[in-house]
Amino acid sequence: MSILGPDGQPIISGPQPSSEVRQMVDQIQAIALQGGTGVALQRMVVVFQEDVVSDFVLATACDLLAKAQAEQTALWNQLPLEQKAEVPAPSDEELQLFLYLRENTSSPQAYYDIGTRFFRMGQMIVSRPFYARAKALLGKEQSELNQNVSVELAQNLMELSGYQEAADILQDLNDTYGGLPIELILKMTECYALLRSLPEAETLFGIITEDALVNNPALEEWFEETGDLLARIHDFDGREQLALREWHYVQTRGAIVALNSDQSMPGERFAFCAPPLQEIAQIVGVTAAALDQKGYAPNRLLWLGERSEPLARLFAEWWDIDPAAIRSYVPGDNTDNEDDLALLVMSHSYDIMALPNEEAVFELYEAKAGLITFSFNLQWTERQAITPDIVGLLSQYCYLPWEATVAIDNQGGVSVTPIETAPDAKALAKQMAALFPSEQDCDQHAQRLLETYAGCTDLILDHRDGELYRKSLVTHSPIPSPQIAFN
Repeated sequence: MSILGPDGQPIISGPQPSSEVRQMVDQIQAIALQGGTGVALQRMVVVFQEDVVSDFVLATACDLLAKAQAEQTALWNQLPLEQKAEVPAPSDEELQLFLYLRENTSSPQAYYDIGTRFFRMGQMIVSRPFYARAKALLGKEQSELNQNVSVELAQNLMELSGYQEAADILQDLNDTYGGLPIELILKMTECYALLRSLPEAETLFGIITEDALVNNPALEEWFEETGDLLARIHDFDGREQLALREWHYVQTRGAIVALNSDQSMPGERFAFCAPPLQEIAQIVGVTAAALDQKGYAPNRLLWLGERSEPLARLFAEWWDIDPAAIRSYVPGDNTDNEDDLALLVMSHSYDIMALPNEEAVFELYEAKAGLITFSFNLQWTERQAITPDIVGLLSQYCYLPWEATVAIDNQGGVSVTPIETAPDAKALAKQMAALFPSEQDCDQHAQRLLETYAGCTDLILDHRDGELYRKSLVTHSPIPSPQIAFN
């Protein structure tokens, strides 16, 4: 909590915040006074990027966390006893970490502990300035803490696409301590690979011997995956620049159908997406035409996810699939039978989590001849267990017309109202099928799409032989995109 002086105002000592930071914090405090504690804490993330040192900022963070703690505890106290038994009381761990830091701003451990907390929560943008401050305080000190800070800061920077900075930190570790463990050599190799600094990447990769991988299957698999990553980058030798489709293939072996052409949203991903039925029909039509051109027209359509059936039935309208072969996915549908090819359709990549257990998820890891996976939307801001073979588009938030009604006001505010009643999937599929572009248009778009992947030797769509696994989705990329937050 803030220490108040005789005038009732917090006593501020130590480094003073910049005028810009002070102005941002003043606005945040005004939001909190109006009851928006949660929004105020969200906006502190921007402040932390500029200042995690001044008493003014840290005291404000402590005050907001204390207020949020009190509000959450009050709500918890109102719960019936039976619900309290199921819902743990709000933790004050984050508040305690900030209170300690507030009184120990010269402690690298205090900054490291907060950085680690946010890192483990997946909040990479929040954790970075705390790790960086810990590193600055430690300087060249040779200690276990400095090693831990360096390793975690390097990983943090990788997650934020700061590959060169991460590689520099790992190189400094190597120079200081005289050698890196294999795990860090592989991380450093990936950094240089994603920078397309292939001589450096391949030199590092060549350091690792087969003997070093003996009796460590996980490390051996990681080593092989890194070698495959380097090979996929070589698929574009002679290409000066790689765009999102190419980098997505390099990192996941997957394909993307549609890109965002909005120049105000760099990176070709979508932040907020509520596609109309016509756009959905176009993406499905181009995808189906591309599968036709590759000789992968399925004879079964499966869906996974509560609201994915309309999409599966839309694909079935393109191919006129036997109605008996259109149903929901069940474990065991991922087969080696290429003559009985199924297309597994999802509205969103995270629909995979609708599977009943980890074993069912693991079954989909293996890319087999009898199944192709498609997701209309891939949520690129969240790590996910499996990247679908083909995705319609990449977005941060996506709502399909049968999932929610989306309204945007004159100030750019967005409201989302879920649709509670599931649609008649068959009728909706026929309605969208009437919006398919002509076959000629779909074929032309599909041909141009496939030309992008013509030289790709490792596309998962073309390697369903049981030897490759569908890769998990990472959130970092050499093609950065901005993210948005809703209040």
